[in-house]
This record gives sequence, C-alpha cells and structure tokens, in this order.
Amino acid sequence: MENNKTHCCEDVEFTKKVIKDKNLSFNENETGQDEENGDNLILEAESECGCGCGAVKYPDQSRLDNPPQPKYRANSDFIQEFENYARSIGIKSMGYAHLTPELLIVDKFIQYPHAMVLTMEMSKEIIETAPGEEAQRLNDLAYEKLTKITYKLSDYLRKNGFATEVLPPLSGIVNFSALAEKAGLGCRGKNGLLITPELGSRVKISTIFVSIANLPLKKVNEHNWIPDYCQRCAKCIKNCPEKALLEKEGCCGDKEIDLIADKFIGCSEGCTFCIEECPFVKKGYGEIKNKFDKINAKLKGDKMDSMMKDMCMMMMENMDESVLRQMCQKMMETMNNSKKMQMMPKNERMKEICKMMEKTGVKPNKND
Repeated sequence: MENNKTHCCEDVEFTKKVIKDKNLSFNENETGQDEENGDNLILEAESECGCGCGAVKYPDQSRLDNPPQPKYRANSDFIQEFENYARSIGIKSMGYAHLTPELLIVDKFIQYPHAMVLTMEMSKEIIETAPGEEAQRLNDLAYEKLTKITYKLSDYLRKNGFATEVLPPLSGIVNFSALAEKAGLGCRGKNGLLITPELGSRVKISTIFVSIANLPLKKVNEHNWIPDYCQRCAKCIKNCPEKALLEKEGCCGDKEIDLIADKFIGCSEGCTFCIEECPFVKKGYGEIKNKFDKINAKLKGDKMDSMMKDMCMMMMENMDESVLRQMCQKMMETMNNSKKMQMMPKNERMKEICKMMEKTGVKPNKND
C-alpha cells in the first residue's frame, strides 16, 4: 500500500521527551518508559514546520513478536472478545476499514491493509485548559496513554496468532479521521476532526493494521448526515482564536476548508477551542440529531406543499370552473396534511391523489 502524497513533517529529527505522570497505570517493565525512574517517554519531532501536526515517532512498545505464520481469519466470537477487552482498558469505540491509498499521508508500504480503528476519550480537563504548557502536557499524556493501550491490544492479537502493525496517534502516516469515518465511527466536521456519537469530537484515534482479512466492515455509515449539519454550523471556524481554519469557495460552489499550518497550535500548545465550541460536544449527538431531523422534516414539508401547488396550476388549464373549484379544495386539504403524504411511497401518494380526483367526479387518465 503506497501513495505519492507528502507530509509537512516528513524526514524530521526526533529527540526524547519525558512526561512525568504517575496516573498511567500499565504493567510493570513495559517499554516506552525511562529505565532509571519509570517516567513515560515519547519521541518528539524537532522541526521548523510549526504546523503542530506532530509526526511523532514512538518507540516500539510491543512485548511480543509477530507470529511467523499468522492467521488470516477470525470468528465473530473472537472479535467480540477483543472488543470487550479493548473497552475494558480504555477504548471508547472501535470500527474496521480497508486502507486505500488516498488515506495515506506519506508514501509507506502497509503489509496488511485491514484496519482496526480505535478511539479514546479526551478528558474534559484537556478541553477546559487554556492553550499553553499545561494543556500541551495533558494532551501529550493522552497521546501516550492511547499509544500504550494500542500496543497492548496489538500484543493481544499477536498472542492469538495474528500479525499486526501499530500506528499510534500522531504517527503522521494515515489520515486517522478519514479512516475512522470509513470505519463508520462517525464523520468529519469542518475542522477535519472526527465527530462520534459517544463524545462528539472529544476523542483521540489510533489504528492497528492486522492480518485478519474478514473483519466485519460496515457497508453504510449511519452518521453521514453530520457534514450537512456542519455546513450550516461552522462554529469550529468562527471560534478559532488563531484563525487557523480558512473557509473558501470550492470548484462546485461548495465550501472548502484550508488549514493554515503556521497558525495551527492544536498539537503544539494543546489548543482545543474548535472542540470545546462544537455543538456535538456541548449538547450531545442525540440532541443535535433530533434538531437536525426536525429541520429537515420541515424543509421536506415545505417542498411537498410547493409541489402540490404546482400540480394545481397544471390542472387548471384542462378543467372547467366547477370541477376546478372542487379539486383545489381537495388539494388544499391534502397540503394541510402534507406531513402524512410525504411519508408515503411515491406510488401510494399517486393512488391517494387519484382517489381524491375520483371523489370530485374527475376520472384520472394515464397522463394525470
């Protein structure tokens, strides 16, 4: 699996960064810790880029090697067992997708394109902390925690005979939000972040590529209404203090968003304003979905009313005055009950209209 895309933080040097936090509780002697004092370690990118996108290279924390002859199929019981275990150690949601070239950020070969996409909750403390050193420390801890969990799950898969390749958060290899969207975990908002039903955009994402070729892929993303809502909202853009998100006209009249790299401080200073102000985070997925459905129902009702009025105008040309008067009266009654009509299949709507026409003494022909 290769791609020609380049990444702004490609080919940078990395240095060791120590994060002091004793709240990350994992098994003793795991790799990724300072041998002298047990502090958690990540490798931080040294770059003049300034985009804050990361491209952080973590040390391999695997405790088990890939099996020499990996298995390629897993039954549903094992998948369920794996999901239960993942949730028990901190994973909020998970989905499955097949990696395709457009999802790659850098040109890298991925041996097994079968992706297990994982999300973990971002704490409210991160969201409520102003951008700066403390916010960045909390952000780094969240990334490190998800990294440890992801390697732990990878070892679980290897122990059960499956080969894996881990992509921790900030690895800068795959567009995680787009991959998670393909896995049916949510949809991307205007700021490019994944919006999930569980936590809105308040999630971190990682991925395990695995040799399991029969992962339970979703055929339909039930959250694909989210981009339509976001087109009307755009609060993430309006509330960005750095003006890092630029909205512009696309080639077909749609709005497109450009990320201004040198103004983006999400990963360099822990800025989360676009997450904090997102209605999916403030009010919750369920409330937003209900409001969106009501608005759409009203718009569809208005459209149905307009269609009925147009039908009346077309009939006026071929009816005498007495029949026209009766028909228009019946049509108006139907328009007042248009919500019921719009829920009917098209053939049922036509039958209903024909019945009304027959009641007025007008027998509909094939052209009506």
